[in-house]
Amino acid sequence: MNGRRSFLNAAWAVAVPAAAAIVSTGVANGQDGNGNVKDIMGSWNSIHTLPFPPGQFREFLRFADDGGVHETNSFLHTASNLDFSMFGLPNVVNGADGVGSWTRAGHRSIDVVFRKLLFNGSRVNFGDLHVTGTVTTVGDKLQANWHIIVVDPTDKVLLDFGPATSEGVRLR
Repeated sequence: MNGRRSFLNAAWAVAVPAAAAIVSTGVANGQDGNGNVKDIMGSWNSIHTLPFPPGQFREFLRFADDGGVHETNSFLHTASNLDFSMFGLPNVVNGADGVGSWTRAGHRSIDVVFRKLLFNGSRVNFGDLHVTGTVTTVGDKLQANWHIIVVDPTDKVLLDFGPATSEGVRLR
C-alpha cells in the first residue's frame, strides 16, 4: 500500500505543475467561456481590405471550438488566375482555401494564423500565402487586423504584402 501511495504522490507532483503550465499558456478553446472568446466561434462574412488592387473582396472565416480556422474568399482561390508578376511572383496565381489556428489574445479577441497554398499557371505549388492577425468581435460584428506575406515551401519570405483589415458580420 505504501508503494502505491508513493507512486500516486509522485504522479500528482508531476501532473499538477504540468496542468498549471498548460492552463497558463493562454491557449483556450471555444468551450472555455472565460474571456468571452466563445462569442467569436462560428462563421463570418467579411469584407477584406488590401493596400493594393483589387482593394476589397469578400471573405468567409470559420473559427472552430478546437482552435481551427478555415478561410475562403472571392479574390485568391482555385480559379482566380491572378497576375502577380508586378510583385515578382508568377503571372498566373491560384490559391487553395486557407487553414490555420487561433489562440486567445484577450477579451473577445483571438490571434489567428492561416495559410493558403499558392499555385502557378502550371499548377505547381510555389509557396504559401501566410496570414497572421488579431480578430475582435462585439456582438455580431467582426473586426480584424492582418499581416500578409508570401513564403516559399521552405518558409523563405518571397514578398511582404504588409497590413490589411477585415470587417464583417456573423454568417446567417
